[in-house]
Formats: sequence, structure tokens, C-alpha cells
Amino acid sequence: MAEFDGVLFSDLHLSPELPELTALFDAFVDRVAGTPSVACLGDLTEYWIGRQHLLQPFGRHVYDQMKRLSDGARDAIFVPGNRDFLFSAQARQAGWRVFANRFEGDFCGTRVAFEHGDRFCTEDRQYQRFRMWFRRLPWRLLEMLINEERGHRLARNLRSRSKGHVARKNPSAFGIQRRPVERLVFRGAKVIVCGHVHTPFSRNYQGAKDIGRLHVMSDWRDDGAIVCTVKDGKFELTRFTRNGFEPFDAPSEQKTYAAAEAAAEPE
Repeated sequence: MAEFDGVLFSDLHLSPELPELTALFDAFVDRVAGTPSVACLGDLTEYWIGRQHLLQPFGRHVYDQMKRLSDGARDAIFVPGNRDFLFSAQARQAGWRVFANRFEGDFCGTRVAFEHGDRFCTEDRQYQRFRMWFRRLPWRLLEMLINEERGHRLARNLRSRSKGHVARKNPSAFGIQRRPVERLVFRGAKVIVCGHVHTPFSRNYQGAKDIGRLHVMSDWRDDGAIVCTVKDGKFELTRFTRNGFEPFDAPSEQKTYAAAEAAAEPE
């Protein structure tokens, strides 16, 4: 019997250069395979160049593990992030339902809205302009024309220039903003889940009549990650380590990135 009714995760940033993260992901898949509802909300890998990524053992391993999750689930939802949107075609092949920007609908019997989270950072206008330009590039054509080596080189170069990191430095200016979240509550979302900003928190937002709750998951680190679990209709942030799932006392506000880093350092 599955431990949870649903599990959501994001911001793994898996890479062949970070084997400890891959090992943590493998432990996660071993633990949650067979969960009825699963959702990946983006940045599964540090970057993804499309089908050519499957030519690498690392890329094939990530694909196979994602397929294990979808094979054991009744519903598997994938919303890409700013680093892995080219994984969408492979996600479909692996049995995931893919939504370009947002999933709105039923998940474990609750009306939800799932996003990667970068579109909630509306005050970070420089990043939003970059995102719009970046997503409009003819990536499918480039995928066919550029060989594997050049594809990895291009992706690493673009990754080094990524501007998404500023979303984690000053929450009041660049982090998740109230209005785009409230709009989803007005549209009927009872629970909203995202990642992207790498600083987990959980709080309520007021709609016209109802209240919706936002859960923000963390990035993955060698010692664990904050994911979202669902049991008997209750969504909550939970810490996953190689030893399994542990309770997590989620703050109600997004911390600055520096404060989050300090809190993560062992004493």
C-alpha cells in the first residue's frame, strides 16, 4: 500500500556532476513508486537538451526513473521549469501529462493549481522578459540541427547566464508576489503548489470568498529536500532524506536566500 495518496516535487537540478543528488532521487523513486498521484513541477535537471540527452547514461537514467513513477501512478503531471522545458516531449513518452505553464484541476480530490513558480515572481521584470524571449526560440528546430556535443555546450552556456537566481535574493522585490497567487484562489484553487525560489514556506491567501493555501517546495540538496505530500486530502510540506520522510515545520513567509542558506548550514 502506498505511503501517500499524492507526492509533488521540483527543483532537483540533477546533473551527472552531482551524483549525490541522483542517489537521493533514486531513493525517492524507490520510496514513492506506486503512489497513485504524482507531480513534478520543473527543474528536474540542471538543463535538458531534448531527445539527444537520452544518448547519455545520465539522461537515460533520469528518463527511466520518471517512467517508473508514472507507470505506478494513476495520474502523473509534469509542469516544466525554466531549465527542463525541453524534457516535455520525453515526459509525454514516459507517461506524464504535460502542462506548459500551469495545471489547474483535481488532484487527490482537491481543486488545485500547480506551477513551477517563476511566473509568480512578477516584480522580477528582467527575468520575465528573458523567460518570454527564451521560450519563443525555435528549440525544436535547433534540437534537430545541433548535434549532441554542441547542444550540451549551448545549454551549459545559457545556464551560466541564467537570471533566475535573482528571484531568491530579495523576496519583497523578486520573490513570489501576492496577486498572481490570489488570482488562482479567486478562480477556485484550494491548494497551490510550486517551487522555483528554493526557499520553502506555506501560507494562506484570501480569494473572493474562500481561502487557498500556497505550498512552496525547496531545491534538492545532498542531505534532503522539502517536497509536498498528500494524505487523506491534506497537503503538507514534508522533508525527504535517504532515511525517508520527516515532518517539516514550514515558515509562513519566504526567507531571503542568504537566510535560507544560513539556516541550512550545520552547526
